[in-house]
Amino acid sequence: GGVRGRADGTRGFVVEGYRVRAGGRRGTKVSVRARVVVVAGGAVQTPALLARSGIRSASGQLGRNLALHPNAMLTAFFDEEVTGWHGVHQAFQLREFTSEGILITANNLQPAMLAATLRPHGGALAEVMAGYNHIVTAGPLIEDAGQGRVRQVAGLGAQVIYRLTERDASRVVRGVRLTAEAMFAAGARRIMLPFTGAPDVHDPGELSRLLDRPVPRQALELFSIHLMGTARMNDDPRRGVVDSFGAVHGVPGLFVADASLFPSPLGINPMETVIALALRNARRLVEQRGKYGI
Repeated sequence: GGVRGRADGTRGFVVEGYRVRAGGRRGTKVSVRARVVVVAGGAVQTPALLARSGIRSASGQLGRNLALHPNAMLTAFFDEEVTGWHGVHQAFQLREFTSEGILITANNLQPAMLAATLRPHGGALAEVMAGYNHIVTAGPLIEDAGQGRVRQVAGLGAQVIYRLTERDASRVVRGVRLTAEAMFAAGARRIMLPFTGAPDVHDPGELSRLLDRPVPRQALELFSIHLMGTARMNDDPRRGVVDSFGAVHGVPGLFVADASLFPSPLGINPMETVIALALRNARRLVEQRGKYGI
């Protein structure tokens, strides 16, 4: 689907898409006419939708400046029950190293998610999962210095390109070491590290001997759910895709309300910042609704 200006010359947009039939087949076409459109597809799908709709940014920044907080997760096994799934998710954090761009947090994945990330399989995986209440999953979140981009490719859709810098890779390794040290201090008896081919470690000495050697960047097992920055805000149309209230430069009535408008990575979970900006920008839109005829 896409967003396009009204063909009849009046102010407003037509948002076009398709119903999805069973099996993912494309169904009938749907068109919605609106005077204001708010795009909130996230840092991948928002720039792809805008590009697919023919939106061009004078700044040349649409789809660029992708940041994504590289994460690495280790799995720590304890003799006593830790029931990490109790309470608020990610409520336990170590912020001592945020000046280095490293935030350590306990993730405590749900059973299905944890099973999907572990290396063992078959009976060995079943044996590990039987001790689920004795497992803590934790790891570092890195405020990345690298940048990526999102492109809309005909026939393919959104294509994401991102390259981890050597500096960020070294911070991932340091963050994993710090997390593992904290888990051993808390009583962990064994830790599975997020490095391809790395053996399990059973004490701080094994950890130090292993990580005193360089860890190849390609051996890092990374993930991320914090994608930001591909329609960054700046009141100068030459430097940003949207202004400080999420309005797309040069397209009156078109707004962005998700993490793609961040000008840089945050270094923390961006959820509350997304909510705060959305509420702030929504109030502005309500105050100026007469400007758009709504």
